[in-house]
Order: sequence, then C-alpha cells, then structure tokens
Amino acid sequence: MGALVIIADQLTKYAISQTVHWSKGEPTYFFGSEHEPIEVIENFFYIVHIANEGAAWGMLSGQTYFLSSIAVLVLAAMWFFRDQLGLDEKLAQVSVGLFAGGVLGNLIDRICYGHVIDFLDVHLPIINYRWPAFNVADCAICIGVFLYIISSILGDIKKNRNKTAVK
Repeated sequence: MGALVIIADQLTKYAISQTVHWSKGEPTYFFGSEHEPIEVIENFFYIVHIANEGAAWGMLSGQTYFLSSIAVLVLAAMWFFRDQLGLDEKLAQVSVGLFAGGVLGNLIDRICYGHVIDFLDVHLPIINYRWPAFNVADCAICIGVFLYIISSILGDIKKNRNKTAVK
C-alpha cells in the first residue's frame, strides 16, 4: 500500500511540476495574476502549484531539516514499535501503509526540492474560507490516521467481546 501511495504521489507531483507554472515568489494561487489556478469546480476546487516549506497549514515554514528529521523519526518509531501497534489486523496494516507512504512521499519532496509540492486547492465559499493546499501524500496520511483509529477502536471492541464471552 505504501509503495502505491508513493508512486501516485510522485506521479501527480511530477505532472503538476511539468504543467502548472511555478516560480519562487510567483505561486499560481493568486487570482488575477498572470498564472491563475486551474478551475476544476467553479468557486470550490482548483489545481495550483504551491511550494510548501512547512508542515500542515504551513506551520514551521522553512524548517525543512527539522521536518525531515521528524518524518524519519516517526517512520523509525513505527518500525521499532510495530509489534505494539496491533498490526495483525488487515485494516491496521492498510492504515499504516497509507500513513508511511504519505510520510515518505512528502519526505522525498523535502529531500529533492527543499519543499513539498501541494496542488489540490479547496475553497469553502459558504464560510469564505480557503483550505490550505494539499497533495496525495497528505490525503494518504489523513486517511491512514483515521483508519488506524477505527482499527484500534474495532480491535478494542473485539477484545472486550472475547473477554465477556470467556466469563
């Protein structure tokens, strides 16, 4: 699963870097500029090309080495504590694969470019909010975490049922 995420992530980022203009100081998310976003769904979903030097919501911007180190540490911890993560269930394995693939996809960007390429841009006109741009790796990380939480809850329910059935 992780390999599929990395491949999909890197292929989409390559496609964006080859087709959507970007240069330092001239991102594509400014409407009315020479290089406008590609509108997919009017007033809602756009394709852009943004160099994110930070983490989610641009936090820790410019801290590429720190963020790369955190990614490596998280992956190492997942490997080291894999027995404690309860990966005997298929859903947990899928979730960890999604998460690890996403982390590695963004880590590849940080190592190769010094930033992460984000290109999915969602606007919420009802509340006049622009969600921070994201990419396939970010989606995989979020879905992986969500599925792991579900897997953990289901695992706990299963253990409790087994305990009460034995009594």
